[in-house]
Amino acid sequence: MPANRTTPSGLEYGPTARGKMYLSVYKHRGDGSRRHKNCWSADISPDMEYGIFCSSDDNNWHDEELNYWGVLDLGRAILGEKGERICKFPCTSNEQDPWHGYPASPRDKGASDTPPDLLIQTWISRNIVTKEIGRKIQKLKI
Repeated sequence: MPANRTTPSGLEYGPTARGKMYLSVYKHRGDGSRRHKNCWSADISPDMEYGIFCSSDDNNWHDEELNYWGVLDLGRAILGEKGERICKFPCTSNEQDPWHGYPASPRDKGASDTPPDLLIQTWISRNIVTKEIGRKIQKLKI
């Protein structure tokens, strides 16, 4: 699905089936500033990024703080420039604000960049990620 409009901060999409707006933020797309650590891989287009968010929203793949989490291709797809295989969509402070997301790394950032074990177990049981990749996420190895 193509973006609805271009904003100074990124490409806006939505609403999702649940009514959420989404912003593919330029700073997470490698806007030329190397100070941003969590950049999407060039292989992940903004449309694909939005598609991952929609899957997360549709399936309620969230933690207790209502941050959404996503993967692609059984967790085998590289989502970030630094080899990240999962992504995080932090819960917005204001319901009217669009969501955004970025590649997440349990290996580099620990628990704050790791989906909860119950969600990972759900992904494994529903064949969203392989058991091997799910265990690596849980052990902060990915």
